[in-house]
Amino acid sequence: MAKKYDLSCLEKRDLLNEAAVSLETLRSWGEHYEEVGSLYEAVDFYEKGGFRDALTRLLPKAQDAGNGFLFRRVCRILGHEPVPEEWLDLAKRAEELGKLTFAAEAYRLGGVVDSPGEANA
Repeated sequence: MAKKYDLSCLEKRDLLNEAAVSLETLRSWGEHYEEVGSLYEAVDFYEKGGFRDALTRLLPKAQDAGNGFLFRRVCRILGHEPVPEEWLDLAKRAEELGKLTFAAEAYRLGGVVDSPGEANA
């Protein structure tokens, strides 16, 4: 199989807006973007194809990346309401990675009024 390249933004837009795109194509591009670490793009293709298994697999990756936007988006697509412990795990990881805005929001959503970083400020 030939090595995949990344789609241009226009190619991606056209593919995601195409009504008759095959599920195989969507899964293939989703897997490609997941493998190269472009999780937002992977989510776009998995969402279009309705690949709940792949989206579920991305939840811990979003947490590990400390990415509140991505985590929230995948949860919304899956219809999953995160429990406070999930938000707190994300908050701790975001804080470790220096993503303090994501950490503060995740702490808030996890029920912590002042995040540990704010308490020392």
